[in-house]
Amino acid sequence: MGSLYVVSTPIGNLEDITLRAINTLKTVDTIISEDTRITKRLLKKFEIITKTTSYHKYNQTSKLPKILKELSTSNMALVSDAGTPGINDPGSILISEARKMNAQIIPIPGPSAVTSALSISGLNSDSFIHLGFLPQKKGKKQKALLNAKNNLIPTIFFESPYRFEATINLIIEIMGNRNIIVCREMTKIYEQIFYGQASQALETISPIKGEFTIILDPTIENNMTN
Repeated sequence: MGSLYVVSTPIGNLEDITLRAINTLKTVDTIISEDTRITKRLLKKFEIITKTTSYHKYNQTSKLPKILKELSTSNMALVSDAGTPGINDPGSILISEARKMNAQIIPIPGPSAVTSALSISGLNSDSFIHLGFLPQKKGKKQKALLNAKNNLIPTIFFESPYRFEATINLIIEIMGNRNIIVCREMTKIYEQIFYGQASQALETISPIKGEFTIILDPTIENNMTN
């Protein structure tokens, strides 16, 4: 039985990869990748020639049995497009099935958009709530934000540039002009970090491009005047 290495990769800046991750990707038999085109840019930079195979939400039904069969005799690494696999991607299903067949699951820790954003938020993050990507449909998104309105700990979620403005307006509508932290394009050339009232985020964040990580500030005194 082979081992499945769950390897964290950079969320933007390729130099954020760990030495252990590089060595693991070089020594496994196959790298399971969400998007092989993105992964190959990383592999090229660090001269890694390990073969890759794709595994994502559109092919997971057909690819999962093939990957598990290979895992029974080979060591494999699972990576996502960015950050830590198994969080907001189909990797969790693969990991669960690999565990059922008694494969050894080995974490190779590293970058994460969630912990990176929390680390610079200045908020007490002893505990927090992570919502992943909010639902795309307005009704379901409203429900998610209503449920998060009175959270007493930081609430963090991801949003795409196409829905960023609508989501911020919905936050204002449901929660008032509360304080939020917005991290855009973390670790990349055009990284932008905003802390302040939600309405100011719409005026400050520019351009509305790239990946967004948003944290709702639960601090009562910071939001009382909003």
